[in-house]
Amino acid sequence: MTRSMTRSRGSFAHLLHFAAAGAFVLAATCDRARPAPARAQDGRPPQARPQQPSPPARRGVRATVTLVTLGRFPRELTDAVEAGLREELQVDVVRIDDAPLPRFAYYPPRRRYRAERLLNYLRSRVPGANARVLGMTDVDISTTKGTIYDWGVFGLGDLGGKACVISIFRLRRRARDADHLRFRVTTTAIHEVGHTLGLEHCTEPACVMRDAEGSIRTVDTSSGHLGPECRAEVDREAPAVWSRANR
Repeated sequence: MTRSMTRSRGSFAHLLHFAAAGAFVLAATCDRARPAPARAQDGRPPQARPQQPSPPARRGVRATVTLVTLGRFPRELTDAVEAGLREELQVDVVRIDDAPLPRFAYYPPRRRYRAERLLNYLRSRVPGANARVLGMTDVDISTTKGTIYDWGVFGLGDLGGKACVISIFRLRRRARDADHLRFRVTTTAIHEVGHTLGLEHCTEPACVMRDAEGSIRTVDTSSGHLGPECRAEVDREAPAVWSRANR
């Protein structure tokens, strides 16, 4: 029995050694089977091909909006207005030379300018059938609202027409900082140009086309964007048109 056990132990040890040796050989064989990294003809590793940039997304244009400063208006706010109009309303934007505030639009009793008279002045500066014009100024402007003849406003726009105007006179009151003022001005510009594209006042929460009703809070709580209903409406009223220039 002892001799048998000794023989068995020896056989078992031999099997273990054989198994271990076999495992080593198998592992070594697997290592040798790994392909060598690819090399260029000069022996250097091949360079990765540079990724081609994605082409810009194509989109149509609803109209061309001409920006004109009436009197004075900060350049940095003009830049913000242009970017906001292009992005939100899908319009082309051009700028023309600054223009003086017309005397006939001045309202001496309140020492401010009548917005509807400024629209009359701006309409004469609109070139082309599919063009709009946005006047921008830093003086106080007003219009008639209901029974109130001289109601101070942030802006005014022709519904489905050609001209609109905005003023920073009231928008800059209690603005927290430059970014806050920039948001107010851009939101108001989108709102007024939206009127010229056929959009009426909206009741959708946070839609940029909500009626301010004389409160800056309406502007501050706006998303700065068209709501779903107004987005669908502007697509019907002023669909984006493709041309060779924007393909």
